[in-house]
Amino acid sequence: MHAYAEWTLSADNREGVPVAIFQMMCMSCHVMSDAADNDGSRQQTWALDHTGRNPGHQGFKLITETYWRVEPGRGNPYREVEA
Repeated sequence: MHAYAEWTLSADNREGVPVAIFQMMCMSCHVMSDAADNDGSRQQTWALDHTGRNPGHQGFKLITETYWRVEPGRGNPYREVEA
């Protein structure tokens, strides 16, 4: 027999988990910036500097990682079980 249990999916905001990790990739040469937690401004500066050194490299892809967590909802028997 199968029973329904409620689960919730949300951003993982536990202590120590970054809100996001940002990295920029040049679409011309595929060189990538360093990755950084919680602030994408370094990657934006990197892209501007990269284009300054390589004027034909004007396209970039921002790669963003975020972390998510599934937790048992109300009435779910796993709600009281420590993960």
